[in-house]
Amino acid sequence: MTRIRAVLFNRDRVLVENAGDGPDGVRPVPGAAEALWHLRRHGLRTGVVTARGPLTAAGMRQLDEHVDELLGPFDVWAVCPHGPDESCRCRAPEPTLLLWAAGRLCTAPDACALVGDTSADAEAARRAGARALLLPTSGTRPGPSADAGAQVLPDLAAVARTLAPGGPG
Repeated sequence: MTRIRAVLFNRDRVLVENAGDGPDGVRPVPGAAEALWHLRRHGLRTGVVTARGPLTAAGMRQLDEHVDELLGPFDVWAVCPHGPDESCRCRAPEPTLLLWAAGRLCTAPDACALVGDTSADAEAARRAGARALLLPTSGTRPGPSADAGAQVLPDLAAVARTLAPGGPG
């Protein structure tokens, strides 16, 4: 098994809540700052792989900068530029953004873990050859993850402990 060198996170509901409200309403999910600190302290690179959502491109940049201020800085941001009603090849379950982020980090996809909250996230990780970790969140529940080989964990502290033993919580 390849050693994990980078942890990529879905932004909405996994790292922050209220992202659709823009930067003013966003707040970190409980334990996010501590988990990220622990992962970074153990030498893991961190990144965000996310869809734009209902925000404009400018609103998305402001939101991402604010998330960096709250939790970052992240080593890479991979953002699907398309709106929710546009068809694209970026969004999960497609592996496009995950593969792009791994390339920007000069890290093989099998040395990456993707932390998401849907079976589509797990499928994107599987297609890329990355490890999939799923969290139950306020907005979604992981679907049948056995097909995608995902590990379901209760929270970000468990993610940190799993990927860098001795973690928070």
